[in-house]
Amino acid sequence: MQPTTSIPSTPASTAPSRPMGSGLSYVLLALPVLIFFGIWQVYAVNVAKWDDHALREFLFNFDRESALSDKIYLLFKQHNEHRIVYDRIVTLLDYQLTGKLNFRHLMLIGNLSLVGLLALFVAILRREKRPVLYALPVSLLLFNLSQWENMYWGMAALQNFSVVLWVLGSLYFLSYTNRWGVAFLLAMLATLTSGNGMAIWPLGFVLLALQIAGSPTRLRQLLWWSGGAILAVVLYFTGFEKPEGNPPARGPITAVIKCWLAFNGSAAEILTSTAALRNSILLGSALVLLTLIFLGIGFWTYRSAILTVPGRFRRSAAGHPRVIPANTLFFWGSAAFLLMTSAVVAWSRTGFGADLIITSRYKIYALTLLALLYTYGVVQVSKTGSRMLFVGGLAGSFLLAGLSYLTALDETLWWRQWLLSNQFNWTHVGPTPTLSRDSVSQHYTDPAPAFYDGQEATLYRQADRPAYVLSVAPIPLGYRITNKTVPTPALQDPGNFVVARSAKRVYIFPVWQQRQTVTQARFLPQRLFTAGFSADILTPELEAGTYQLFVLTTTNGQAVMHPTNQSITVQTTQTDTFKKNW
Repeated sequence: MQPTTSIPSTPASTAPSRPMGSGLSYVLLALPVLIFFGIWQVYAVNVAKWDDHALREFLFNFDRESALSDKIYLLFKQHNEHRIVYDRIVTLLDYQLTGKLNFRHLMLIGNLSLVGLLALFVAILRREKRPVLYALPVSLLLFNLSQWENMYWGMAALQNFSVVLWVLGSLYFLSYTNRWGVAFLLAMLATLTSGNGMAIWPLGFVLLALQIAGSPTRLRQLLWWSGGAILAVVLYFTGFEKPEGNPPARGPITAVIKCWLAFNGSAAEILTSTAALRNSILLGSALVLLTLIFLGIGFWTYRSAILTVPGRFRRSAAGHPRVIPANTLFFWGSAAFLLMTSAVVAWSRTGFGADLIITSRYKIYALTLLALLYTYGVVQVSKTGSRMLFVGGLAGSFLLAGLSYLTALDETLWWRQWLLSNQFNWTHVGPTPTLSRDSVSQHYTDPAPAFYDGQEATLYRQADRPAYVLSVAPIPLGYRITNKTVPTPALQDPGNFVVARSAKRVYIFPVWQQRQTVTQARFLPQRLFTAGFSADILTPELEAGTYQLFVLTTTNGQAVMHPTNQSITVQTTQTDTFKKNW
């Protein structure tokens, strides 16, 4: 006989109560968000970086096609191992609505995904009758400068931040509500944003299966979900080709495991400039172990519900097994997604070196894992225990966020310098300060405002200011330039640059300003940098010729050229054998 029981009344089917917190709680939650976007506003520039060029190329090809089928094909066309439909739709909308593609707009939309992720954790705490204020550590973990690479890179922000929101959002609606249609839509968005978004389909299947409990509603949802998963997989892999490139050897399995642990603990990189990999491995080991312990306890506690799932499919299981709470289902699904993603990245990227594994672009996964473990702990322990966990979580997240604005500041400043240098080098290709842009770039994007606007002639005139001493040393594929005396610029200034000038053209290159430790700087950003810098000039980026080297300083918007009496010679332009996708 078919059971007549409905879905049990659990947190999965209850709506959140009124907000458990005052307006002050929301103000405090917003402070890390406002600081994050304030810093972003200062240093973000509208310049394409790597894969961003592929989005501009997409617009060009999209406009050339007249047939609707061809335009749809371009939306779904493979990019590396991904189907970046979401990125392309946002790009197309930005261009159609504003008349130009602006990479700052892409960054902003991608960064707003973090706001959605924070709102998701707030909703969980409200459903679990915990104060909204308890989400403050989550806000500090998500909104800090350790995310600098994604937050200042259009495509990366859209892809890496958004896919986490889509997957965790889908798991939330599957665990806490009966709105499986919303979960299905978010799962499709995840699939069409990044390759690891495909993980939502098996995870969602498991969560729905664990909630069947004899309910025809959940069973029908599971069947629809399975059909959608099959459709998504078929569409994703139709015409799929293995991306070209130079995949290096992974090395021993121990190296993959170390990189997997480092990936999950990469938030520790921001705590110190030395032993970053070791610290990331240690933190990752602790987080992975804690996650596995939580999973093991949960599987054992709800083993009866898990073991009766096959019987529920046959509608032959007797009794009413213990219902798995929504917070546990959400934790299981989210933890599995984060650990699966880190395992895939470690398996496919270990050969490139451990430094890539703990790079900023992957930080969102380590930080989300920290936020997930903290939130799950808060809702699992008693109210007294949750208060203690809140205090500890607040102290740790405040330390991490605060240090990030110091330890990642040099990378943020260099990134802005590098992008603006690239823009100059792309648009000034002759012996005179004449702007030269190709027709595609001119049609689809505007140049970013830069410190050299109106001062380009300075880079081509004779330098009559006092000379600076440079040391020039060969490195693989180029030269390392160092200086010990050039004063540090103010944080609001564009910074110092190295200029290479030949009879044919001028190049500018960003520098790494010398810095002292956070404690030596007394935790003050304006005291972090000291006199002197280093810079790398890669000869594949230069035309053949002999180049005189200069130091370009900028103060209060004024660019000044200093001679160095040093030069470098590039015999031939070398080609990069690595196949690019832009």
